[in-house]
Formats: sequence, C-alpha cells, structure tokens
Amino acid sequence: MIELKPLPMKDPHVIVTDPDGVEKVPDENGDARNHTTDDEIVCEEPLTPEAKDDDDDDAESRRDVVCPRPDATCLSITFGTTCVLQLVVIVIMAFHLGAVQYCMHGNIGTTRKKTDPGVFQDLSFDELKAVRDFMLTSSGIGLTPIDQALPNNSYLYMIDLHIPLKSSVLEHLDRGSIRLKRAAKAVVVRGDLDPPRVEEYLVSALPKPSSSRLARNPLYARYPIPYTSRPVDQVDYKYLFPILEEFTKQIYHVLIESYGLCYHNCTKGVNCMVFEDVAPRGRGSGERNSWFRAYRDVDGFLLHPIGLEVQIDHKSTNYANWFIDRIAYNGNLVYTVEDLLSRYFSGTFRKSKMDRPVLFEDELYSSYKRRGPSEMPTPIRPPRLIEPDGNRFTINQQHVKYMHWDFDVRMRPSTGLQIFDVRFQSERILYELSLQDGVVFSSGYSPGQMMSDVYLTSWMIGASSFELARGIDCPDTAAFVDVHHFVDSSEPLLYRNSICVFEQDPAIPLRRHYANDRRMGYTGYGGLVAYHLVVRHIATIQGSDYIFDYMFKLNGEIQIRVSPTGYVQATFNFPFERPFGNPLHHDVVANVHHHAFHFKADLDIRRVENRFSVIEIGKQTQRHFWYPGINQTQFVIHEREWKREMDMLEKSYDPKNYYVIYDDFPMNKYGTPRSYRVINEGNTAAFPLDEVDIINAAKWVKYPIVVTKYDDNEDQSSSIYAQNDPWDPVVDFDRFIIDNGTILNEDLIVWATLGLYHIPSTEDVPSTSTTWHSASLRLVPYNFFTECPSVSSPNTVQITPGKGNRNKINVNMFDSPEDVRCVPPTFGPHTYYGFRDNQ
Repeated sequence: MIELKPLPMKDPHVIVTDPDGVEKVPDENGDARNHTTDDEIVCEEPLTPEAKDDDDDDAESRRDVVCPRPDATCLSITFGTTCVLQLVVIVIMAFHLGAVQYCMHGNIGTTRKKTDPGVFQDLSFDELKAVRDFMLTSSGIGLTPIDQALPNNSYLYMIDLHIPLKSSVLEHLDRGSIRLKRAAKAVVVRGDLDPPRVEEYLVSALPKPSSSRLARNPLYARYPIPYTSRPVDQVDYKYLFPILEEFTKQIYHVLIESYGLCYHNCTKGVNCMVFEDVAPRGRGSGERNSWFRAYRDVDGFLLHPIGLEVQIDHKSTNYANWFIDRIAYNGNLVYTVEDLLSRYFSGTFRKSKMDRPVLFEDELYSSYKRRGPSEMPTPIRPPRLIEPDGNRFTINQQHVKYMHWDFDVRMRPSTGLQIFDVRFQSERILYELSLQDGVVFSSGYSPGQMMSDVYLTSWMIGASSFELARGIDCPDTAAFVDVHHFVDSSEPLLYRNSICVFEQDPAIPLRRHYANDRRMGYTGYGGLVAYHLVVRHIATIQGSDYIFDYMFKLNGEIQIRVSPTGYVQATFNFPFERPFGNPLHHDVVANVHHHAFHFKADLDIRRVENRFSVIEIGKQTQRHFWYPGINQTQFVIHEREWKREMDMLEKSYDPKNYYVIYDDFPMNKYGTPRSYRVINEGNTAAFPLDEVDIINAAKWVKYPIVVTKYDDNEDQSSSIYAQNDPWDPVVDFDRFIIDNGTILNEDLIVWATLGLYHIPSTEDVPSTSTTWHSASLRLVPYNFFTECPSVSSPNTVQITPGKGNRNKINVNMFDSPEDVRCVPPTFGPHTYYGFRDNQ
C-alpha cells in the first residue's frame, strides 16, 4: 500500500515558550506567537525574501512578527518622516504576505487498485485475510490458528505472493496476450503428521480463493521439508520461556548472589535480566537445541552479557518432553540444574561476582541518549534537503517512475525488497533485482558466541523491516510505502512506512569540466549534479540493523548498497575470548565476524538471450611503434568469453577487470556490443571458512560473481529453512552451477556476493557507524548508449565568460528555474508510530 503522509498537525492548545522564556500562544493555525500589548500590532513576514507570489490563502506559509504600533504623537505629525518609513515598511511587508508556501510532495499516486492489481503488486490486507480464512476452513488439512496451536498441531506460518513463471509474466507485460491469475504461497507447519514436516501450498485464485494444492518446489534438495528446519516461531517461544522462568526460579539465590539480578519477580529498571536466543539450533542436521544467553535488562541490553547461557532441547512435537540440555555458568559447563546447584554451593567451581553497579540511565554506555561535552553549546539545526517543485518521481500502486527510469517494487517477507521490470528510456534492463539471503558468521569461546551463525532470510528480512523514521532514516521529502505481512501471526499486520523512496543530492557532480584557456582564464564550464533516486528499507534482526539502498542514477547506473549498523553481538569477557576480539567495556568483549549478502540480477540486455565476458586488463612489452630500438611496456586489454557456468570458478575474481553482460546483435552504431558492467565493491573472495559445514546453506558465499543460465527451478539461492539446518540444506546453491550449462546466447542470471569483515572496537559503542561499514554492487552501462544519457537532464549547467568583460558570465540552465518559492515542510521523527496493527 502506498500512502502519502500529511503534514503533522500542530496542537492549537499548546503554549510554546521561546528561549528567552516569553510565552507564545498558538494562533488559529497552530503557530506560536508572542502575546502582544496595546502598543503593538501583529503583522506577517515572509519566510524567504525571494518569494514573489501574491497568493494570500495559505495561512501556514506565513509567520507572525510583532511590529511597533504608531503612537498618537507620531500620527499627529503630518506625513512625518518616521511614520512614513514605518508605513512604507508595513506596506512592503504586506505586499509579500502569503508569498511563501511549503514545498509539497508532487506526483505521488495514493490509490491502490483492488480490482486489477499488477502482477508484482503485494498481497493486500483483504487478500491475505481471504487466503488465511480459506486455509483454515476449506483446505481440509485441519489447521489450528497459530495463536492457539501446540507444537503437535498443524498451523499456518506464512503467506506470500506467488509470482508466475518469467516467460508468462513477459508475455503478459510485453504483449498482453495472456491474463495471469493471482495466487499465494502458504507455508504450513504439520506437527500432527508422522514424521512431522513443513508443507507449502498454492492458493488461488485471488481475491476469492477457491482451491489449494500441495506444491513440491523443484528447487528444494530435500523433500519433505524437515520439521526441525522450520523457523522458530511463537509456538516455540510460548513454551520455551516458561522453561527459562522455571530454571531461574530454581537458581534464584545463585542469580542474586552472582549478579544481583533475577528473571521472575524482579523490579524493572533495577534488577531484571532477559534472555536472547542464538542460532543455528544444534550442531548437526535434525537437531533443534537453542542456546539462550542472559543479559542485564537495561537500554541496549545486548552490550550487557552476564556470562550465563542455557541450552534447551525442543525437538519433540510434545513440549512436555522439552528439557534443559546444557548450562554454561561463568565459563563452567554442567548438564542439569541440580549439578549446577551442587557445584555452586559446594564451591567446586569458581563463582561469578558482578559487583559493578549499573550506571544511571543518562550515563549508560549502551544507550542512545546524548552524553559527553557537546560540540555546539547551543544546538543548531543541520542542513535539510529541499524540493522546490515537489517530488520529481511518481509512485502509482507499486510502480515507480523517475526521470528515464521506471520499475515495480514489492516487499517479500523472507528476503526483503524485490525490484522487477526495470527499464531505462522504456527499454528493459533487468527483469529482477533482489537480495537472496545474508549471513553473519561469528566466532568466540562461549557456547552462544561460538554457535552464533545467522542466516537472515530465516529471520524474515522483509517482515523485519519496520517503520522508518522521517528526517533520520529517510529525508522529510521521501514518500513512504506501507506493506502488509502475514508471518508468525494470526492476522495480517500493517507495517507503516516500511519502504521509503526519495531523490538525493549527493553533493558531488555526476560529471563536470573547467576549460582552462592557459591564459589565466577559461573558455567554459559545464557540470551536472549526480542526483539519483533511492529506494530504501532497513531490517532489524536480533541486535543488528541492515540498511538496504537501491539507487537509480541519471547515467543509467544502478547501485545496491548494504550498510550494517545496530549493536554488535557482545559476550562476557572470559580470558579465552581475547584471541577473537576486543573489549568494549568492563567484562564485555565483541568478536570478529563476517557479513555476506547474496544478490540476484536477472539482466536482459535488449532481449533475454545474452552473453557474458571478462575484459582482462594486463600488460605487454613490445618494440616501440615510433622509436626504433626501444621497448614499450603498457596496459593491454583482452576479452575472454565465458561459455559455461563453471568458467568463472577457474579463475578468481579480479576487481580491476571488467565483467560485462551483453547482447552481441545488433551492436551500437559504433560496432560495439551493448553491455552492462557488473562491479562488486564488497568482494571477499578468499573466504576462509569455505570448507566448514556450517556454510553448506550458503555456498554462494565463496563466489564474488557467478553467472548461470536462467532456470524456473532456480529462482532463489536460499530459503527460510537455511538457519536451522544449514548442514544439510533445503536449497544447495552449488546445484545451480555443477551442471555446467551453456551460457552463450541464453537468459542469464548474475549472482553476486558482497562481504564485510568486522573486528569490533570501542567506537562500536553504542552501535556501529555506517560511514565506513558498507558494501556495494554496481550495474553500470558499458557501450550501452551512444553517449552518457544524462546529457538530456534539464539540470545541466553551462557557463561561458562574457565577451570583453571578465566580470560578466553567461549561465545557461536550460530553462530550469532558479528561484525558490517554498520552504521544506517539517515532518521529522515526531510522526513516528513504530507498531504493527492488524488493519
């Protein structure tokens, strides 16, 4: 759902006080103004002197100022100089009344088609609800609502849009010759079967489903889908946390004496503790054992581990058979609560004693509250983005248009944003651009730290993309997109402002040149700012936040950028942790870890049949062309065409080379293949864990770039089942490559892995900065156009010197207006809501 958010309303009953303590009373528009005396009049002043519009209707575009009232003496002096000046000032100010207005959003479509949604349009609230109701009442498999389900029941876990095969979609988009039925995929946990399993159903046709059928996905290497590989959901947590509560009751005296904390019957903000689980769930396929780590319950608790960890075996479909399997206390391992108590009170192992008190909230190192000496004694507002004529992009349903770009966006609950049918100047460049999965491989000594290897898709990247804050996560000028998800819930939930779309001024030219005339002057200057459109969402998974940016640029380039931030995963600072990381605070250490993100780029350069080549940059030494007897060494390029899927594996990725996908016929008008170049700026080719079994579900992490032939059965390189059985995965990416199919004049898919290593430091407190911690994938035109397509931009600027007068210049802005007739509206973080609702 696309919704344009209005300006925040001002409360007319609020009394505002200025910095000098003068009370300001809101006027009828909600704007604060000073109380006036009998010797004062109220006049209005424009917010910018350049405004020349005489429209007086917009009361919000004016502000009140106090002007002196002419006294009787002044009025008695006929046409006195002082009064004349006062009246002139008042007349001039009145002339400008209403001249300034707020810069409003432009070209935003806010209506959602319910009768004829597009093929890529997300399921609506009504469609999700209709699928849920049909599965509960008419599927015939005996489903229980998830909020009432036991582990040995069958229940509906997730509903997602089912997109038809690419060939059918292209036939529909390009020729309109077929009408596509709308369908959904429903993920069902079957705890009542023997053996228990996970099943997936196709439900159609929407919006009024009438059938469902069990679907076996040919992508999957394992079938049926193992019950133990399913994501941990509310059915699990409903019975896991009572086990933890009973455990903490049994060791209450140990907790109080060791940490001054407790889990039950605690006082919030004083002596409470919390538990957080890590994954995967065990050490081998078929296990379901979860480690829970204990923390002090304060703001930013993930930076306050206490060194207590508990493993629970919850593999059985009967929760009465779940039990505590291991306990790690102060670096000591025991297997039962009784053993822990016996050893603790007998003194056979070293007790923990955390006597360092929690600091006051204002001094808490993990808090986001401002602290320390300010660089500005009086805070001054930072720069803000302004769009004088409103947005230069449009959003209609989930279709985005910007300059020469247009494409469709949707939010898949598992993998996040998908961008479809990307066109530039009406020509398709990509069929699909999307994230497939992300992983975080950690290291350490404690069991929870050592066992923590996160597969993000299993934690639902899309359904973990919560509300974005205006003015911080996205500028005030952004348009926001609401989405609905049905994941681990009994109702569809509305995620407000989950995606934002905005145009950005990066404060750098896209291209420019100063033409030096070599005589202390110039013959001309030309330039263009590198404006571009950004589509953004931010996923929060465990303590980490992942900012995903898809950027569309005036020169035909697409950039994907991933910026991890949020809290690092900290652990208690046992001596054996030191080889893995750095101390962040007293008793707290954070260890080295590796982020990797896998992207799919289904490029279609002019048509679906394409080729892939590597243009290698080398050197050659030969006799000089023009100076006999002298050798010349210089760069040389050599093009090597990939013919089969495994060709890339023969040679490692080299960032200096050009990796291009192209159509060999017809050429551009200069006889060169029209191509797009793939640039991986987050290459971690020498991945040191490539033979470790924990990465079996992420074998793609070894390949910075690999190209495969399109296959309807290879539409996704990972799955939601990867996290809890990475050892024998449901989806094995190596199967995409080992058949070594031909990639000459075929529909090609580029798979790219972006990677980042991170050794946390004290500057990661309270959380990691994005300025240095990001990786990018770029898709850049390479001989695709006859010249840079940005030459058509009306924002091009050309300057030439005046003839015979060095102080005169000729500025050509190609009819783009220069003056600003509005001020940016202030939305800011005060509009934040933060909750998900079933509406």
